[in-house]
Amino acid sequence: MRVADRSTTRNYLTHLNGAKSNLAKTSAQIYSGNRFESMSEDVSAGTRVLRAQMDMHKSSTHLENVQSIGEELAVAEDNMMSIEDILSQAHAIAVKAANGDKTDETVRETLANEIGNLKDQLITFANAKYGNKFLFGGSNASLAAPFKEDENGRLTYNGIPVDDIEKDDEGNYFHIEKDDEGNPVLDAEGNPIKNTIPMDGDVYMDIGLGIKMNASQVKGDTGFLVSFSGLDIIGFGKDPETGLSNNIFNTLADLESGIRDGEDFGKLDTQLVSLTDDFRGNLTDMGSKTQFLETMQGSLENNVDSYKIRIDNLMGTHDEEAIMTLSSDEYVLKAVQQMGARILPLSLMDFLR
Repeated sequence: MRVADRSTTRNYLTHLNGAKSNLAKTSAQIYSGNRFESMSEDVSAGTRVLRAQMDMHKSSTHLENVQSIGEELAVAEDNMMSIEDILSQAHAIAVKAANGDKTDETVRETLANEIGNLKDQLITFANAKYGNKFLFGGSNASLAAPFKEDENGRLTYNGIPVDDIEKDDEGNYFHIEKDDEGNPVLDAEGNPIKNTIPMDGDVYMDIGLGIKMNASQVKGDTGFLVSFSGLDIIGFGKDPETGLSNNIFNTLADLESGIRDGEDFGKLDTQLVSLTDDFRGNLTDMGSKTQFLETMQGSLENNVDSYKIRIDNLMGTHDEEAIMTLSSDEYVLKAVQQMGARILPLSLMDFLR
């Protein structure tokens, strides 16, 4: 049976295009490093790759969050260590003043000025920033400096005098609303009206702990707290027994006045030592958070690496196998072209070349 020239040409072109397509596909695999480019080429593997990519994206996002928080915590910890150094210096000055000649006005003035300088440094560190964010400003992180000294030389936090701030059993900060004469404002039932501290809410970030919500609030054990209330850092309210301020800045201000006026400031120094101990506890907690983040970072980095390996195993090419396939495809294409030279008219081969 004689095969028509047209049929022969059509069959040949089909084989030629197939050989060229296989060669192009293998070349693309080697160039891209991927065994397939679309899910239709391998639906099963493609589905698993897509799921692994989604999981890797989540882990990568959590890792970026952890790294960002870790950098912020490092800056916060550095500033807290500077505050700790201030407290140590202030106590040393208080001891020196207590052991010195209280009748020497010049010495008292010099030591009081040293306390005043330390107090000014303290407020600078308490208003420290990371980028555009005030580290110890609560949810008022980028709006305004949280700590300010009022006209009486007393400290305010987000506009509220720190000595007037209290904390309820649930850990929420508040202050009693007062009238122009300083008397508590009462509600309809005769109870003092309690106002929350402005812009001092908690801010959480997802770092892969399975963040969950309770109504509109994040459950504290499922997200990482990334806001720091300055009230936790340098204190608030007054000691109910002594009436002394529980705030470090105000205690330094009282100590400065006591030294300058030659008063008995022993209770103030004792209070300063107590506040320093509390502050060091907060500094230790900050260090624990940093260590926790380092552990989380290592775990997330391992997760990301594992997903990359899994994706590569599912869709990546094997170099040696791909090169052998490429050589085979080149050989097949060359063989098809040689066959065409024998079975097709010369004019057509010249056209195809």
